[in-house]
Amino acid sequence: MSQYILIAVSAGLVSGLLQGALVLPAAGGLLLAYIAPLPLFLVGLGMGLRAGVVAVLVAGAVSVLFAGPVFAATQAVVYGLPTIILCRQALLSRNDEHGQVQWYPPGHLMLWMSGIAIAGVVLAMAGMTLFGDGLMAYLKSVMEPFAAEFAIEEQREMLWALLDYLPAFFAASWTLGLLFNGTLAQGLLVRFGYNLRPTPELTDIRLPAAWIGVLLGALALSSLSGLIGVFGKTLAAIAIVPYFLLGLGVIHGFLRPWKGRMAILVLFYGLLFLWPVPVLVAGLGLLSAVLRLRGGNDLNNTGGAGDSGGNADKER
Repeated sequence: MSQYILIAVSAGLVSGLLQGALVLPAAGGLLLAYIAPLPLFLVGLGMGLRAGVVAVLVAGAVSVLFAGPVFAATQAVVYGLPTIILCRQALLSRNDEHGQVQWYPPGHLMLWMSGIAIAGVVLAMAGMTLFGDGLMAYLKSVMEPFAAEFAIEEQREMLWALLDYLPAFFAASWTLGLLFNGTLAQGLLVRFGYNLRPTPELTDIRLPAAWIGVLLGALALSSLSGLIGVFGKTLAAIAIVPYFLLGLGVIHGFLRPWKGRMAILVLFYGLLFLWPVPVLVAGLGLLSAVLRLRGGNDLNNTGGAGDSGGNADKER
């Protein structure tokens, strides 16, 4: 038990130190803070929920020392609580009628992550409206120092044109950041034999039909002006991430029988975030979901075993 607590506390200390890197003036501090959830995922996915909670509490205590209780509370809500929820869901499992363990499906985990992001956006908008001048005033205050760096008026206008897309960028970045850290943590645990559950395959991702409705509704709202339009753009950015992953699953499934698969994937991921590759990948995932709903074959021709754990009720 003492070793269990020691590892959890150590992970919390490392995570808190990485979170504290945000207060550093160097740009590298942002990169360090981006992997702050990694130690939390390592203990949460490798040792269980209680260890994850201990690590989150320790990370919060360390964050207080860097920037005070408000910063620590923000970090706990933005990273700590979502990490605990996702680890808890990921470790749910049940036995089917054949006695085989069925783990919580990766598609459901994506919906939990997206739901947390949406809830965070709604709470942030409500909080800034009730206790401040509103979201748009806050975004303008964030953008003004950057706009002042441009001497040419056309450049400043181009920068201000991106104002409505800032929440969408942050929401998508947060979602992909948690996904990256959780995936990296699981990969490390599997590599050294400390994982509690097997790694889900990208090709196992299944999304409900209703999620397409969420995306279409978000796109409709994004065409409006004002705060509603900003919310629509942000919701669309969150809703498209699961289809982006589904598109990656299609590509992985398509390349599975190829002999040069790894070389092609390395080249593909090297180009992944060059415009418009991410949009094309998300479109491929959406097309795969639509074809599946219409009863067609999956583009990656994989089965639906990932859904079998949808009613998971046992934590490992």
